[in-house]
Amino acid sequence: MTIGGSCIRERTTSAALDVGDFKNIHPGNKKDVGERLALWALAKDYGRQDLICCGPIYQGLKVEGGKIRLAFDHTGPGLVAKDGNLANFVIAGADKKFVPAKAMIDGETIVVSSVTVAEPVAVRYAFDNAGVPSLFNKEGLPASSFRTED
Repeated sequence: MTIGGSCIRERTTSAALDVGDFKNIHPGNKKDVGERLALWALAKDYGRQDLICCGPIYQGLKVEGGKIRLAFDHTGPGLVAKDGNLANFVIAGADKKFVPAKAMIDGETIVVSSVTVAEPVAVRYAFDNAGVPSLFNKEGLPASSFRTED
């Protein structure tokens, strides 16, 4: 397999983000993790183009006034919020002080904002050690945790 280390880490993180155990690096639910990694291998190494191989992966952002619009790859037929609520998004202005944010699905994008951040510059999602995922594609695959700043 010719996948770089960061891609392996990203796939493994995404594959286990919602089924792993935050207290144990070895997830007990190996079946779901294995099936998700198999989807990645089938699509990327065996050329299966009929598969959605992973959850949404952050691609870029656009600042729109007091909000940030996030774009993703691997959305499949659409984005969904687990239990109908997007959680674990934080937003910051130029001071880089992150605060909890409101996030909404808008088509194939996510719009993130906070009343306490008038001029946002950065967003993070599930970026802590206990970040429970809330963003999935309609295939049920979780988005990878991410940050928009360098």
